[in-house]
Amino acid sequence: MTSPLRIGILGLVMIGFFSILGIRLWTMQVTEAQAYETRAEDNQVRVVLTPAPRGDIWDSKGVKLAGTRSALAAIIDLALIEADERGPLSQNLAAFLDEPASEIEELLSATNLGSQITVATDITDAQATFLLEHREMFPGVNVIPQPVRTYPAGEVGAHVIGYIGKPNEQDLEERDDINGEDFLGKAGVERAYDELLQGVPGVVEYKVDARRKVLSLENEVSPSAGGSLILTIDSEVQAQLQTSLQNGLMQARRLEMEERRLAIEEQSRDQRVAQALRDARAEALEQALEEKEALDAAVEAGEPTTTTTPDDGERRIGPVEVDEADVLSSLYSGLPIDADGICVPVQRVTIPHGGSATVTGIEPRLAKFESVATVDGELVAHVVVEGKSYKVGDHDPFAGTLRVLEISEDRLILNHSDPWCPIRAVGVVLDPNDGAVIAMSSYPTFDPTAFVDGLSVDQWNSLGTVSAFTNFAVQGQYAPASTFKTVPYVLALEENYYPINRGVGDKEIGEEQTGGSTQDDAPVVSTTTLLDGPQTPVNPEDQDEDALLPLRSDTDEYSCTGEFRFRLNDGSFQTKRDWIWPGAHGPLDLHGALQASCDLYFWDVALRLWNERGDDSGIDKENLLQEYARGFGFGSTTGIDLPFEREGLIPDRAWFISEQRDGSPRVRQDGSWVGGDLMDMAVGQGAVLATPLQMANGLAAMVNGGTVWQPYVVEEVVDQDGNVITENQPTILNQMDLDPRTTTLLLADLQQVVNNQERGTARSAFRDFGEGVELIGGKTGTGEIIKAPRSERFRQVDSAFFIGVAPVTDPEYVISVVIERGGSGGRIAAPVARQVFQFLMNGPEGVTPIAPGLDAD
Repeated sequence: MTSPLRIGILGLVMIGFFSILGIRLWTMQVTEAQAYETRAEDNQVRVVLTPAPRGDIWDSKGVKLAGTRSALAAIIDLALIEADERGPLSQNLAAFLDEPASEIEELLSATNLGSQITVATDITDAQATFLLEHREMFPGVNVIPQPVRTYPAGEVGAHVIGYIGKPNEQDLEERDDINGEDFLGKAGVERAYDELLQGVPGVVEYKVDARRKVLSLENEVSPSAGGSLILTIDSEVQAQLQTSLQNGLMQARRLEMEERRLAIEEQSRDQRVAQALRDARAEALEQALEEKEALDAAVEAGEPTTTTTPDDGERRIGPVEVDEADVLSSLYSGLPIDADGICVPVQRVTIPHGGSATVTGIEPRLAKFESVATVDGELVAHVVVEGKSYKVGDHDPFAGTLRVLEISEDRLILNHSDPWCPIRAVGVVLDPNDGAVIAMSSYPTFDPTAFVDGLSVDQWNSLGTVSAFTNFAVQGQYAPASTFKTVPYVLALEENYYPINRGVGDKEIGEEQTGGSTQDDAPVVSTTTLLDGPQTPVNPEDQDEDALLPLRSDTDEYSCTGEFRFRLNDGSFQTKRDWIWPGAHGPLDLHGALQASCDLYFWDVALRLWNERGDDSGIDKENLLQEYARGFGFGSTTGIDLPFEREGLIPDRAWFISEQRDGSPRVRQDGSWVGGDLMDMAVGQGAVLATPLQMANGLAAMVNGGTVWQPYVVEEVVDQDGNVITENQPTILNQMDLDPRTTTLLLADLQQVVNNQERGTARSAFRDFGEGVELIGGKTGTGEIIKAPRSERFRQVDSAFFIGVAPVTDPEYVISVVIERGGSGGRIAAPVARQVFQFLMNGPEGVTPIAPGLDAD
């Protein structure tokens, strides 16, 4: 075959080959494109993230307080379902989960939950199998392992541990690494250490077909758990603290009811109301007579009047009414009670529109929600309580004990409250040598487990009404009362600064000593005891000249009478009375004044500071007490590793002026910062505020030699192999340069508060302590909330305080206890601390039943 022929044949073959190839390529691109696209889609892979277990939380001795267990969860991958499948899917899931279909549909329509939504947690193996075997009924639904938070110790340490929950809108705005399906720490260390507790999510890869139906599991990477927290908390001490706080609060409520019973025995409710009616009528008659005299004078003067004088010369007065709840206060029979007839501080009452509810009390009342109307754009409810009609809007008080919380077309929600009933108990136990928190709690408390599955509305409302979720150890701010006397005590020793020896006479004052403060019209910031009663002043000129000189040492005696009487600039007198009045302490030096809690001694220290504020010493004496208080950590946050800490308040002139300028109700609006304000602060009253943690931490610094530690609750964070990720080293916030003698004397005097059987204000509470009571020291305090005359003690409301240390020979523990609205420190708070110290010093078998102590400041 010739070459041209061969070339021609080869060319035809090549043309044919490329023609066939071209036709094939055209067929693949045009006629089979859809088939290849389908095959490509047949090989799609869908990635699902599986949640990581949160790290565990352990106490200081290896007891697990929070952990994680494995569970199965049903999730919906929205990318795997069509729009027209959502309706049937919602119906099928509703039937499967026994939930309303509308809730499922709402969940599927949420925009903040991401593309993978959890519709059921903690499902059974049988439920999981059913979902997987009926994929056609549940498109896009997968079953994945999901960790569930557990709290094995229940309520123990709840306020330190905190709880977890779904993120709110603010969380989602602040963090771009979360969606609405994630769980975050919401309080306690769960919140403070959330990022360390969070682990790394796992990955599950599924092969899906063109219709996005799951075909098989392609790959799986397990999640990694977060870091675990090792706390400084001792769960056994924590449990005892919580038990003792509950015991103390319940005892305070029982004693409150006993006080009411005795007051009613002395004079019945009916007798008190009848007397109030007589007084009201007499007052109305007196006013009428005054008006008649004014009218007669006008007529006699020939002035025109629009009123005629009755012929009988007396102005008729109409029926006189009194508010029974106001007259009786804590004795009112409509105040809320529990099933045992014991007072409760607040109850939540819900009344459906057109329905009624029973409002508890010694004499229960029926409240009816008759109707609701819109007035000036606001809802107004018509309520009838025991036949008496009320028109009320949002937050309106009515019927003596009720206040509106919420009005809607469907229901009315009310607060039913008793402002005289003890409301809560708070406690802290610290190591004074490094700031480690050994125990911390508020009562009422909660079980964090309730948040895992989600609190019901009723649970949330019930616990929220008593602020059970709030850690009052760091968020509660209280006037620390006489526990604060430790601050001027230290000042006196460090500065060699003692009160003027005035004997039993009146206290002369400098300019602007008390401003407009009087017994009947005390300034808003003042809560010192001011009671009516005659007092014959003693002429200072009759006193010995030496008596007007300052005391020279801490052992010089001061006359602690029951009254502190001083002259105002206008020549009139004001009287402050000691808690022991009408009794008296007698002559006491600085140490006896702290042991017996003599108000007069510390008032006079402040009075001297005020009167010498402009001397040539070079010392800012007006602010010296504040300087010491702030040095011990009062008035600023401690920096503890817990959220929402409050800073308290140490007031001064600058603060007062600022508050006055802003129109704050915390200060009087006329007058200036005066010596009376400084005197109030010296005994822990007035505007001074402190958290229970600050009270404990301040005392810790005083008894350890002056080191103010930063409190902390987390010792370290470790990984799953026990390797330390981060560690909290003890941190010094401030170092007060205290003379060792000051610390030694303070510890000795605190020991006498507990052990001195003649004047120690906590002696009765610790009398049956058992072995080691001589190693316990403390200071009681009683903070006035509602002041009442001694003849009407049932109207009085005080909060009880105690701070303590043990052993006084080498301090290892410092404690603070607050019983809000509980009564006196010696009677109520000290017995709670006694139980905790018994546990710490003598073990659980050494704890004796709670019992009231001496009714002392």
